[in-house]
Amino acid sequence: MLESPLGYLFIYLLVALLAVPAAKRFGLGGVIGYLVAGVVIGPWGLALVRDAGDISEFSRIMTLLLLFSIALRSTPARVTRLVDGFVVLGLGSMVVVSGLVFLLAIAIGLSWNHALICALALALASDALASESLRIRYPTGSSLSDTGRQLLLTQQLLLVPLVLLLPVLVDNAVAEGNPWPGVLVGIVTITLLLLFGKVVVAQAFRFAVGVGVEELFAALTLLLIVGVLLLFQLLGLPLELGALTAGFLLARSEYASAIDIAMRPFRGLIVGLFFVSFGMQIDFGTFLRKPAEVLALVILLIFIKAWALRTLLRWSSVPRRQRIWLASLMAQGGELAFVVIALAVGYGAIPAKLATELVLVAALSMLATPVLLMYIDRRDRDSAAGQVAEGDAAQPADDTQVIVAGFGRVGRVVCHLLQESGVKLAVIDHNPDRFAEFRREGFAGFYGDALRPDLLAAAGANRAVTLVVAIDHPERAIELVSRVRRSYPHMSIVARAQDKTERARLLASGADRAHRETFESALLMGEDALETVGTGLLDAQAKTEAFRDRDDLESG
Repeated sequence: MLESPLGYLFIYLLVALLAVPAAKRFGLGGVIGYLVAGVVIGPWGLALVRDAGDISEFSRIMTLLLLFSIALRSTPARVTRLVDGFVVLGLGSMVVVSGLVFLLAIAIGLSWNHALICALALALASDALASESLRIRYPTGSSLSDTGRQLLLTQQLLLVPLVLLLPVLVDNAVAEGNPWPGVLVGIVTITLLLLFGKVVVAQAFRFAVGVGVEELFAALTLLLIVGVLLLFQLLGLPLELGALTAGFLLARSEYASAIDIAMRPFRGLIVGLFFVSFGMQIDFGTFLRKPAEVLALVILLIFIKAWALRTLLRWSSVPRRQRIWLASLMAQGGELAFVVIALAVGYGAIPAKLATELVLVAALSMLATPVLLMYIDRRDRDSAAGQVAEGDAAQPADDTQVIVAGFGRVGRVVCHLLQESGVKLAVIDHNPDRFAEFRREGFAGFYGDALRPDLLAAAGANRAVTLVVAIDHPERAIELVSRVRRSYPHMSIVARAQDKTERARLLASGADRAHRETFESALLMGEDALETVGTGLLDAQAKTEAFRDRDDLESG
């Protein structure tokens, strides 16, 4: 019963449902869970899906959906930011990493064209794995997350010329005719679609929206995607290139955000099913035949990429201690490598045996990444704990920092008072409007829930002297105080309370000081924070009074 397309679909969805909770329970993340699930149901696991043709067909569909989903996120705003500040770092990382991997491939005896394909494929990191880790550990707003996402965007854009030029790398003995006319047709087609297709797409969507039927909008979106794929099929171009082009085209539309929102519920599932499909294709027979050689290649790949990226990140704004983490995160192969390898096999650019080995190396490097990141996190925590024990973190001196959780009516006053007093601070708020507001006002900070341990760590909780709790929800404020008191006993906690009852609960939970919510309370909290970071009592009072007087004049 299960040996049918419908039965296989049931298996895929079932393992996708079970894989993520299990993987997250072990701290591996959803992406690794999907990959392992594919291994479990594939020929080297329970063999619930055996037929190579069915696996290949399902993998092709998931590849097209994945590439479209990736390209849809390449909005003009993101590309503009890439050109403004990250193109050199992004291109530099691809050139250096692929160059080093190319030399390694030549050293082990591959021909130059096979070595080049290996290098270009393995230089691509996993967009899904890296994005998931960045979202959990370093939310949008930090220099690390911005740099990491721009590095990922660079490789997404470079995938287009890479796919276009694959036919050129085919061995002369295998190639059928001159590949350059096909490359030129691809370049012209993509250029014309992106230049003139935008006008057609805009008019078509305006018509669909004007009718006022939501189904028509969805139908038009699907029609455009299928139309682009049919055009590429007619011209003899790879459908993978068509999926990327369709995503880039719709990303430039004025309705791109609406399409992206409609795709969000399915994006994670598409990524998951893609990794399930490729997990089924991993050939562990190669590993069993020569485990030492395969492990050596995986270690060399991770070392080369991590070393090169860490070196290049010296010219970025990423703090020194965070460069190792980001370089290690980007040191694996990934889904884009799987795509390039599959296309290369289809063109005959590399033999199937080499492709099998490359997929295995890329997959094992992905499986090793969570373990490597957990080791780095533990080392950093141990280092921070050692500093606290020695009293280094308690010295306010030049690296004094206050974390303000919440940028509402109270948190805003506290932040401005601390800023005017020269105190280094970081803000955390989960409200998108407030996040945009405090970024506009020049405060460094993070978007997300202050209860998240990774977010507190990213904000600098290991070295911060004081936490100001000014979030709106009483229960979450109490929970935050309790967690911080347990995890960061060195920090002073100043909290905002809505009434006497909440104030008592905050103090009982571990807050050093708690004030009821008024403007004067906000000033007192700011004054307390100044004292905790080393400002003298009289000086703190004077600064507070001066701030109050200026506020009275501005409001009067």
